[in-house]
Amino acid sequence: MRRIKIIGIALFISNLCLAQLSVDEIVANRIQERNIPGFAYIVSKNGDILEEGYFGLSNVELNTPVTEKSVFAIASMSKAYTAAAILLLAEEKKLDLKDSVRKYIPEVPESWNDITIKQLLTHSSGLVDDWGLYSWDKSNQLFLNSQSDSLILNHLFETELLFEPGTDVKYSCGPFVLGVVIERITGQYYEEYLKKSIFESLNLKETYVDHPYKIIPNRVSGYFNYDTTEINAGVSGRGNGILMAPVAYGRADVGIRTTARDLLKFYNALLTGQLLNENSRNVMFTSPTLNNGDHVCTAPGWMIWPMAGNLVAEHSGGFRTGFNSHVFMIPKDNFIIIILTNFQKALSFSLTQRIAGNFYPELSPHSTRSFAKDNKPKVTAQHLDFFQNIESDTLNKTLLNANYPKSYLSKTLKKSIASVKSIAFIEESDLSSKNVELFGVRIHKIRYYKLITSKEIYTVVSLDKDGKIVFIDHPE
Repeated sequence: MRRIKIIGIALFISNLCLAQLSVDEIVANRIQERNIPGFAYIVSKNGDILEEGYFGLSNVELNTPVTEKSVFAIASMSKAYTAAAILLLAEEKKLDLKDSVRKYIPEVPESWNDITIKQLLTHSSGLVDDWGLYSWDKSNQLFLNSQSDSLILNHLFETELLFEPGTDVKYSCGPFVLGVVIERITGQYYEEYLKKSIFESLNLKETYVDHPYKIIPNRVSGYFNYDTTEINAGVSGRGNGILMAPVAYGRADVGIRTTARDLLKFYNALLTGQLLNENSRNVMFTSPTLNNGDHVCTAPGWMIWPMAGNLVAEHSGGFRTGFNSHVFMIPKDNFIIIILTNFQKALSFSLTQRIAGNFYPELSPHSTRSFAKDNKPKVTAQHLDFFQNIESDTLNKTLLNANYPKSYLSKTLKKSIASVKSIAFIEESDLSSKNVELFGVRIHKIRYYKLITSKEIYTVVSLDKDGKIVFIDHPE
C-alpha cells in the first residue's frame, strides 16, 4: 500500500502507548518533542513505498510546506554517493582500492604513504574528522576561513594521524579526500562527475551537489538553536543554520541535496545492481576488516550493524547548516527507511528503530519487551561474565566463536558495558530455520538482556549452533 501524506502536525499527536503508535504518530510525537520545523519520511520494501509522509515547513520565514519536491541537505549521508563514485571508477579500472592515496594526490605528507583508497572509504585511514576539530557550538573558524579544497587539504596535511593506517577505525573526513581523488582521476569537478555517472544515469532530477549561490528549486532552509555563547550569533533560540565558506557546502563527505523520493531511487539502485556490479555491492554492504583481519562496522558509505539477527546498513547526517537526516536499511530484504529534517538536532537512532519495529517486531525497542522465565541461568551467568570482561584482552575464548569481531564495538562502549553490575534475561528467539548469517557464521539463537550499569541498557547476544557468541549488539 502506498500512502502519501502532507500533514499538519497537530492532527497526529496521541497519548497512546508508544508501542502502539503508527509511523505518523511516532513522527508527529518527535516533531512536537523537539520542535522540528519540517520533516519527510519514506518506508519502502522491494521498491514499493509502504509509508510516506511530509510534515511542517520547508521555510519558516515564507511559511512554505514540506512536500515530496522539497530538497533537503543530507550531510554525511552524502558519503554513499562518493563511495559509489569510487567503486564505479574501480569497475572501470581507473583506480584500485589498494592504491595509495599518494598515487593520485602526490603532495600528501609522508605519513600518508600507507593510506589506501579503501581505508579512506572505511574510516580506517587514521585521518581526523575535520568537522570535529572545532566545536559546533563554539567556533566555525575552519569552515568560514577555508575558501578552497586545497586549503582544507593543507590543514589536514598538518594534522597528525590518529593511528597507523589499517589498525583501527575512527570516523573521519576520508570521503572528502576521495572527492579530490575523483577530480584528479577524471579531470572533472566532483559535481560534474557525479552528475554524469550517477544523477543522470539514475534519472535523479532533484539531486544536486550543494552550493549556497546555486539556484536549487524547492531548496529547504535549515535551522539551528542558538544561545548567547555560540559563535557570536546575534540571535537567541531558533535561527537559520550556521554559515560556512561556499566550498564547504558541497564537499564530497557532506555535499548532497536531494528529495526523499530521489534518495529512495538511489538506494534502490545500489541494492538491486542498477548502478554497481556484484563485487562493488559486496564491498559496499559487507563489514570491512582491519589489517589483522578483524571485522569493523565502517563500510563504504554505511555503518553495518547486526541488530537482533538482522544485518543493518545505516547512516545519519547532521549538519551545522541546520539539517539532520537518517537512512536505515536491511539490504537482504531491500527494506529502507529514509528520514529528512531541517533542524540540526532533530533525530536519534531510537526514532528510526521505533519505526523499523512496526515492520520488524524483533527490532522494536527492547525496553518495551516483557520478561520471560530464564530456563538457562548458567548461560546468562556466562554472558554476564563476558560483559564484565569485555574490555580485557583475556576474554574467555570458550564462550566466543572464532569469527567474533573483537574490534567492532568502540572502547567507550566496551567501558560502559564492562561496568555492568547485574543482568536480567528478557527472552530468547530461535533463528535456526531463518538462514541468518553474521560474519560468515550461521546464527541459531539470539538472547535479549537488560544490563544494569550506571543506567539501564539493553543488548542482544547472537549465538552459533554450539551456543558460542558471534556478536553482541550495539547497546540500546
